[in-house]
Amino acid sequence: MPQDTPLVTIARYDAAGKARLAKAQLEDAGLPCMLANEDQSGLVPMFEATEGGVQLKVPARHADEARDILGLPE
Repeated sequence: MPQDTPLVTIARYDAAGKARLAKAQLEDAGLPCMLANEDQSGLVPMFEATEGGVQLKVPARHADEARDILGLPE
C-alpha cells in the first residue's frame, strides 16, 4: 500500500485469530488491508475494551467493497 493512502478501520476484533481470518478473506479477494494492534492483543487483560481491539484497516476507497465481502454493516 502506498504510504499516502488514507486507511479506515472497517472492523474491530477482540481476538487476533478472528482478525487474521478476516484479513485473509480480503487478501483472497485481492483487497489490500492491514491489522493494527495485533501484537498487543491479549497482552493486557483490558486491551480490547480500552484500545479498540485488533483493527482491520483498508484503503478508504476499498472500504465498501471490503465490508460487503465480510458481510459487515456500513
